[in-house]
Amino acid sequence: MTIEGSQSAGMWERVMRAVRLDPTLYKEVSADETKTVEAMLVTGLAAALSGLGAIFGPADFKFIGWIIGAVVAATIGLAIGTGILWLIGKLFSGKAQFIEMFRPLGYAYAPQALGIIPWIGGIIGGIWSMVCAVFAVRESEEVSTGSAVAIVLIPLLIGLVILAVFAAAILAAFFGYANAS
Repeated sequence: MTIEGSQSAGMWERVMRAVRLDPTLYKEVSADETKTVEAMLVTGLAAALSGLGAIFGPADFKFIGWIIGAVVAATIGLAIGTGILWLIGKLFSGKAQFIEMFRPLGYAYAPQALGIIPWIGGIIGGIWSMVCAVFAVRESEEVSTGSAVAIVLIPLLIGLVILAVFAAAILAAFFGYANAS
């Protein structure tokens, strides 16, 4: 499969529309079956760029494996994340099929490319991607903005609760061990 100049320019245009929060873009790619691979490519490129930020930033990783791992993890994460959001979307009477949500969420991942900027880029890109995800979910699931925010935030909040419980268990074990000594 070759990408001609007009096709790559089209993809770049769609990425720019996604990061500018153009709701019509998310609706279009949700319905366009030809944009599945392109959405995965957007995710992979954003992850690769973000991986470069880790190489140059505080982690000081000096190998290409880090970038390859970031691309693979992002693509798998896109599939798993889409599945989770899709299932939660059904609780809010969402209308999209899994793949119809997968494509716009792939584009919503584009701001993660800001991770190329060491230290702060990943934080800004992560927040921006979450906002893009709200637009992607709202347009693909055909739900209200409030419902889309809930669909995106529920897994995040559950993850934070699990993390807090895990951290509390580690601290309890540590202090229990320290007191036993």
